[in-house]
Amino acid sequence: MLEREQPGVGRKKAWPTTVILDTQSVKNAATATGTTVGFDAGKLVKGRKRLVLTDTLGNVLASPVLPADAVDGAAAIAFWDEVAAPHELLGQVQVVFVDSSFNGVFREHLARRYGIRVEKPAHVLVKKTNFCIHAWRWIVERTFAWLSANRRLSKEYDRTLGHANAWITVANIKRVLKFC
Repeated sequence: MLEREQPGVGRKKAWPTTVILDTQSVKNAATATGTTVGFDAGKLVKGRKRLVLTDTLGNVLASPVLPADAVDGAAAIAFWDEVAAPHELLGQVQVVFVDSSFNGVFREHLARRYGIRVEKPAHVLVKKTNFCIHAWRWIVERTFAWLSANRRLSKEYDRTLGHANAWITVANIKRVLKFC
């Protein structure tokens, strides 16, 4: 909350009203095995999936780590009901920006149960051959880049999902303290 209210970042409100949700599939190392590892058929990655919820500054607000075979929409619904809805920082959220994998049941669930609008940004900032950078979506991609810069998060080394999630929290704390 203190970082959001600093003069240099445009005097944002302490509680975010807009958040961004996305997933990242990460390969696993030999130490991460068992039911905590899956295969993401869309990205052809055997490992785990990080579901990351960020504010508009790129700060990680919540992030469960799941097996890579988890379906984005269903995992996001379970995550929002279990973690995000009772989260004290997310009480003022009005808009969630997502990519196309979250459209459908996740959008309907948040609108019906919480009155939150789920949007897929349509405004393209940069268009490459097979890749487009959309407004707002680049923020969560930047957060993934910050997380991946940590050695422990370049792959999934941890045996349990709880430890993997703890390293995401540690990496975010390290990043925030670096800029204080």
